[in-house]
This record gives sequence, structure tokens and C-alpha cells, in this order.
Amino acid sequence: MLVGTYEHKIDSKYRIVLPSKFREELGDKVFSTIGIDSCLSLYSPSGWENVMKRLQDLPFSKSRSRGFLRLLLSSAHELPVDGAGRILLPQVLRQHGELETDVVFVGVSDHVELWDRTKWEEYREGILAELPDIAEGVDGF
Repeated sequence: MLVGTYEHKIDSKYRIVLPSKFREELGDKVFSTIGIDSCLSLYSPSGWENVMKRLQDLPFSKSRSRGFLRLLLSSAHELPVDGAGRILLPQVLRQHGELETDVVFVGVSDHVELWDRTKWEEYREGILAELPDIAEGVDGF
């Protein structure tokens, strides 16, 4: 299970070291695409296979499904992990997440999100402020 938060920096060649805890679960390559909340989503090969199965069930005849599929899949990249545990972040992904230097890896159970540090802090503070109301509306917790 992918959990926890780790702060890192993107180097001048747009590479970033995956946290060792995540690297163990993600393996020697990761699949990355745009995330829903101005972040990137990183998946292990088996995790990406699960995403692809769910995406294949979406009705292509529906315009919202088509748009979602097109954006998610056209932005997806298979990223090899080099010997130093780094991945190279493609421009389209960096632009989506507005990633410059300071970033945060966030474990979200079946995948990892990569956030600009400032955006993550703002997002986290907003969710914390609403946490009691959010918890009230989450069934089964």
C-alpha cells in the first residue's frame, strides 16, 4: 500500500528521485498521467493495468467519457526508473502539475500523486479545515 508524504526536488534536467518506500512498490518503471487535482498520478505496471481495465469499460459513445479518456491517455507516459532511482518528468506532465523544483510525493493507496509543494500545502489546509464535514459525509468510515 502506498502511503505517506515525502518532499523532494526536481533537478535541472527535470529528473526526480522516487522515495525509496514508493520505489519498492512501483518497481523499475512507472506509468504517469495527469491527475484530477492539478497533480500527477504515478502507477506501478499492475496498478496501471487496473486503471486501463476501468477505462476500457467507459462508453466511448458518451462525450464526457471520450474527453476523459483522451486527456488521461494522451498525457500518459511510461517512465523507466534509472539506476539512481530517478524518473524523467515529461514537459506535458510538468506543465499540468505546474511543477518547478519543490514537490511532494503523496501516497494514495493504489497510486502516488506528485504535487507542487505550495499547491499541496494549500490543498491540504483546505481539506483539513473541512475535515469534520467531509468525515460526516463519508459513508462507512
